[in-house]
Amino acid sequence: MLALLLGTLLSAAGGAASAAEAEALSGAGPVAALRVCVTDANLPYANREGGVSGFDLDVAAAVAALIGYRVEPVWTGRAANIQEIEEDLPLARLARDDCDAMFSVPGPPGETLRGHQALVLGEPYYGAAFELVGCREQVPATLADLAGQAVAIQSQTVAHFALLAAGVEPRNYFSVNAAFDAARTHEAEAALLWGPAIGWRLRMAQATGLRLRDETYAACNLVAGYQPPEALRWNLHVATLRDRTRLRELVDDALATLTANGQLERIARGWGIPWHPPFATTYTRDALEALRNTAP
Repeated sequence: MLALLLGTLLSAAGGAASAAEAEALSGAGPVAALRVCVTDANLPYANREGGVSGFDLDVAAAVAALIGYRVEPVWTGRAANIQEIEEDLPLARLARDDCDAMFSVPGPPGETLRGHQALVLGEPYYGAAFELVGCREQVPATLADLAGQAVAIQSQTVAHFALLAAGVEPRNYFSVNAAFDAARTHEAEAALLWGPAIGWRLRMAQATGLRLRDETYAACNLVAGYQPPEALRWNLHVATLRDRTRLRELVDDALATLTANGQLERIARGWGIPWHPPFATTYTRDALEALRNTAP
């Protein structure tokens, strides 16, 4: 789950800008490339087939425009049946300096960047969470109010522990699409799924429903009023090599500008991603253990 862009290296040790960076920012010489590691066929973040596109690519392009760079995607193949949100991050490529940055990397760094001491996360620029999806007229907005009922999840995610802690029956499926279909066809009362993935799926569902004249698709929406618990929400960052201090500052400043002018939120909503500013508190091992300890 990540992004694209960045070509000429930005040697920024000690915060000093490289010659390529100075040229790009001053408008002199060729525009430097911002090489961004992205994963194939990984919508809504990035997609290589049928035209390069995706949320991370759009954000990277907006950042690059502000700091005087051009986007250069560095593509990595994606494993099938990814289960956890960080498993599809090509962090090793970033650590090898194959690219300059990676977007939509979840914190905390002690978890996500374990084994990659050369990498560091910039400031959080949006939040994402496991969202509750309902396909009935009225679906409770809290997990506790779903106690005793079946809720569809993707297998091997922390959603399992959240449901057990609330006394809800987790019904496991191997993909977001399969879990979504369980809620759509009322095999489950609702679904608890990774927000960006199910947001994109809901966006596509509207088109599918119109094409198939199937109103069950149109009936599905994010449950209004639902607030994801601490153990089910993350803040997302741009990852860079630790010594690229100046690059990190430029990217963080650009993201702050895109947040302030509303462009970042518009890009997210355009891809169906539920919009959350960075959360005050997010997933930690302690928060996950608290869920486990309250599960029956």
